[in-house]
Amino acid sequence: MVTLSSQQRLLLFLLPLIVAALLLWIPVRDALEVGLPDAEIYAADVPEGHHWVAFTVPEDDIYATDGATFSLALEFETLEGQIDATNRTVLFDLEDVEEVHELTVLWPDGRQQNFTNVAIDERHELAYPKTINDALAAQWALRGAFFRFWVWTAVAALLILFGLRVLSWAQSQDSHA
Repeated sequence: MVTLSSQQRLLLFLLPLIVAALLLWIPVRDALEVGLPDAEIYAADVPEGHHWVAFTVPEDDIYATDGATFSLALEFETLEGQIDATNRTVLFDLEDVEEVHELTVLWPDGRQQNFTNVAIDERHELAYPKTINDALAAQWALRGAFFRFWVWTAVAALLILFGLRVLSWAQSQDSHA
């Protein structure tokens, strides 16, 4: 049987906590990056109390993004906007709507992308998808910092529970020895 010293048991307990803290830093950092500066800039362009969502398309020399059309499906209406060479960001005033049912992006080359669960009151950067990984990364990003925060929090909680289980196992091994 394996016997563990008190220092080894402490290390087994602290290691998952340290990993969990590092994992939690990712969503906290994301939330801080998304937070106030963008929110204040774009919220100033819509009336007080209205929800909004903004999309920025970076200029890309290889894949032309000029003319990309954005269509937001809300509960009872559809909002549309377009990107051009002079304005790389399109802002939608959602008024009192709290949910975007679907975002459809029609790229100038005819490719169409559909996204669900788009976070509101945030600016999203949406690049032309060159690969399937780009498309999946865009879907993850559009769900918003709040969604990513809870996913990473769940992962960290599982790691903590795993660490506690390992510690419990180690203590039971010591008691049997």
